[in-house]
Amino acid sequence: MSSEVRPQRKSFTAGDWIIEPELNAILKDGHEWHVEPKVMQVLLVLASQPDHVFSKEEIISAVWPDTFVSEDVLTRCISILRRITGDKPQTPRFIQTVPKVGYRLVAPLAEAPAPTQPSHPQSTPPALSSADAPPPAEAPKLVPPTSSHPVPGSVAHRHGRLAWMLSALLVLLAVGGVWFAVQKHHHTAAAESSASFRTRTFTSYPGEQIEPAFSPDGRTIAFVRIAEDGVSERIYLKTLANESLRELTHDSDFQFSPTWSPNGSQIAYFARSGSNIGLYIASATSGGQVRRVYVPHQVTNWEQGALSWSPDGKSLIFPDHAGEAPSSSIFRLDLASLRAQPITAPPAGWEGDLNPAWSPDGKRIAFTRASESAVRDVYFLAVADGSVHQVTHDRKNIDSLTWNRDGATILYSSNREGKYALWQAALDGSAPVRLAVGTEDAYQPSVGPRPGQIAYTQGSAIWSTDRIQNAANPSDRMVAILSSTQQDSAPSLSPDQRFFAFQTRRSGDQELWIASIDGSSLRQLTFFGGPLTGSPSWSHSGSQVAFDSRPGEHSHIFAIPAAGGHAAQLTFGDANDIIPRWSMDDQTVFFRSNRGGRWQIWKVSVHGGEPKPITSDDGIVQQQSTDGKWLYYTRAGEPGLWRVATGGGPEVRVLPQPAAGYWGYFQVTPKGIYFLDHDTHHDALRLYLPESGETKTVVDLPHAPPAYQGLTVSRDGKVILMTDERDAERHITLVESYQPHP
Repeated sequence: MSSEVRPQRKSFTAGDWIIEPELNAILKDGHEWHVEPKVMQVLLVLASQPDHVFSKEEIISAVWPDTFVSEDVLTRCISILRRITGDKPQTPRFIQTVPKVGYRLVAPLAEAPAPTQPSHPQSTPPALSSADAPPPAEAPKLVPPTSSHPVPGSVAHRHGRLAWMLSALLVLLAVGGVWFAVQKHHHTAAAESSASFRTRTFTSYPGEQIEPAFSPDGRTIAFVRIAEDGVSERIYLKTLANESLRELTHDSDFQFSPTWSPNGSQIAYFARSGSNIGLYIASATSGGQVRRVYVPHQVTNWEQGALSWSPDGKSLIFPDHAGEAPSSSIFRLDLASLRAQPITAPPAGWEGDLNPAWSPDGKRIAFTRASESAVRDVYFLAVADGSVHQVTHDRKNIDSLTWNRDGATILYSSNREGKYALWQAALDGSAPVRLAVGTEDAYQPSVGPRPGQIAYTQGSAIWSTDRIQNAANPSDRMVAILSSTQQDSAPSLSPDQRFFAFQTRRSGDQELWIASIDGSSLRQLTFFGGPLTGSPSWSHSGSQVAFDSRPGEHSHIFAIPAAGGHAAQLTFGDANDIIPRWSMDDQTVFFRSNRGGRWQIWKVSVHGGEPKPITSDDGIVQQQSTDGKWLYYTRAGEPGLWRVATGGGPEVRVLPQPAAGYWGYFQVTPKGIYFLDHDTHHDALRLYLPESGETKTVVDLPHAPPAYQGLTVSRDGKVILMTDERDAERHITLVESYQPHP
């Protein structure tokens, strides 16, 4: 029996940074960045021999010994380390790129200093006075539910210089052992592929580049380019042969989902102006004609591969809603008559059908069917008889899909094994196969007409939970108390202001975690191990946290003790229930649901019983006023803040903000309602006083936060936490001569 050599994982410093391998964390000046395990493993390999140049193949073999991956995965890990440490490739102080060879760690290494507190950053974030910070406290002891999921362990004790040097030596031995062990694997993988392939970064412009679409001749890619300031998203065309780049049209600041006509002369796309969306067709040549051909009924995932042009050039398909139908269907637009008809019908109570794509021969239409927005599977429609066939049975999230050139398999991006990666599914329903390209953070695949052409979007960002303060300098107004390369969002303060719950993917799957108010003492709260779990809401008594999760085909509401333990399910049935909030007496939980055939606000007793509707129209992130008389809420696709009497009645809009898509950025407190104003020259946090109707500025923000959920405020208004996203980076990777396994 062979034993695996494991590198020691003791703490050390690299330059000004403290490296905590067991926590997958990098620390400096009281701030902590959590990275993915593979990113940490890349750093450990480099640290095993400081100043030694490791080839890319050596690093890949050590970090991914059982998987055949391309160089773009390693490049992404290096990019994350550089963003965290502020390192520049031109003047490296942390990691140096040696052209045509590989990488070396140039930051000086040493043993980690002895901590003044056990393994945690300073308890009070920089720029916060002791008067502003709550008293230091230990996190509640969290007890996981009885299951096979392990509880994250505590930080290992620091060892002396000898132990640290030994750990570095063992890392080196592990690298060498793995290198020789994986050669057979690499040669076997190469033999199985009928052709070699290469990957390269196709776009690297400032801002973000997403949604690639190949031209019919395979010489050009259309894509959406998002400006650095986020004020525009336009379609550009770039050739594969050179750096030739041009903008498609100037008709709108926000354009999505480009798709080429079969002859390559036109490009169809969606464009948004304000709250209005239209389907447009533009000439693919510079300065050509632009015409609007359709106005959708309702906004439906336009940015996730929403358009596909039929191979005969006669029609377009896209998701839309039939009249007031709550579920989306796939529509087919006849370009001669400009009439659109639904061609699919999802089950009642389901989110609907999305991501349509014509097969190359025009005989099938692939799409995703969602029981809930984060629970999707791949289906296809046989055009001849209208029959629908299920391809995958994962009940995980699928970002987008496309057909392979053979028309017999479908490529798609999914989180079916944790991180989003590219998968291939055959139409016979056999188990999907993971591609050797696009293995991490890969989205929006596009297959070109030439053999082995694939393009996809790859991205990363630094997510943080920031404490907001009224500082004189705008750059000091958001102080990160928790940071990660995995998405941290939706913070919810405990009533005593000592802790906050949040949703995060740092454990691989999205779960709920709890941290002290300074970002330390991290503990995992839920252990669902796969289903998307989030939207935490701390009860007013401080004893429980309500949340939503998707253990089956639909999302439902749960509550778990704040100290950890068994999660009790509060809602059931074949409907979707999301984003819970507690009543002031903690006896009722309000939530958003489509159980009435459309999205509304409902309520359920914590003691059981049938849920009851509160509103007749849409509502989300519902919060009760402190006197219990009113329920304030936003709407998913509209700007504004509404209110309704807790027992039901007229639904009235009281504010034009928060903006559409920022529905989670408000908080009801005894002082008033804090909300994000995204409709000014400078984003600001404001306070609305319902009694007088007055609105006043609390603090101006240096930049806009990411959309959706992200604001929590203490009852006295002294503690404000907000989700933030920095260094967002998405670009398009091009794969050439790739041959996926049949």
